[in-house]
Amino acid sequence: MARNRQFDEAQALGAAMRVFWKNGYEGTSIQGLEDAMGLKRTSIYNAFGNKRALFKRVMAFYKASVMARLFAEMDTAPDIREGVRRLLNSALDIHFDQANPGGCLVVLSVLEGGQHDAQSQASLQQTLHDLRSALQSRLSRARKAGELSPDLDTAATATTIATTMTGIMVMGKANFTRAALNKTVKQVVGLLDSPSRDK
Repeated sequence: MARNRQFDEAQALGAAMRVFWKNGYEGTSIQGLEDAMGLKRTSIYNAFGNKRALFKRVMAFYKASVMARLFAEMDTAPDIREGVRRLLNSALDIHFDQANPGGCLVVLSVLEGGQHDAQSQASLQQTLHDLRSALQSRLSRARKAGELSPDLDTAATATTIATTMTGIMVMGKANFTRAALNKTVKQVVGLLDSPSRDK
């Protein structure tokens, strides 16, 4: 009979996530993962597979926790403008939270694409496409509900918001101030306003 795992899987994945997030894939060692996760490498291999397999589990964990939390902020807002504002501000909260390494794990991983196999690269790229699609879906519903101008190009606007969301976290890594990035958020939210919104 298989032995029950004597550790919290979510806690272990969260610890591994922060190591990959801080050091990148190539810069993350098995020893570093052992230290952060509080597990021996045999336990890591038995539970998650090799380093590449663990990274894939970490990315799924990141999407199900960090990214899902961003959209939860958006979806509980009273209207689409406040939703987009909350989404972008929450992204900044994640970056400027001292408990996090800063930036976006997905974007940082895309930028180090040469360190990943083709399947991982495709998965990372798809995550950003999914982000844009999720935004477009919400914008389209808001437009249909009359919250936005009927002339709004939801596809282009979703791409702009997704680009801003990932870009402000990269700019944060480059030591742009929260105040400066807050102005960017305000400008992007302003794109949802138009003279025809009351039609």
